[in-house]
Amino acid sequence: MRPPQVPDRRQRGGAILATGHDGRPPPPGADLEEPDAPVPAGLEHLTPRQIEVLRLVARGMTNNEIAEALFLSRRTVHAHLRSIFHKLGVGHRSAATRYAIQHGLL
Repeated sequence: MRPPQVPDRRQRGGAILATGHDGRPPPPGADLEEPDAPVPAGLEHLTPRQIEVLRLVARGMTNNEIAEALFLSRRTVHAHLRSIFHKLGVGHRSAATRYAIQHGLL
């Protein structure tokens, strides 16, 4: 009886490139809305990616969880958050979350 074959690193990488994910279920809260969904009023100055990041922050996800859900580095998530805070005129996550809720992002 042959042991089950485990795909090597190159094969797993190809699967990720072909499907956009590695087959694992997404973390909680990562069920992102359609990218063509209308932008809520008051958030027009954010990029679609920044809106995704803000939505996940408002759902209570950490930077690490957001990075994993969106296939970004933690540093990129941090850079998005700095830009979001600047554009919204807020200084921290809780204020950004309040802004997101008040503008119908959740």
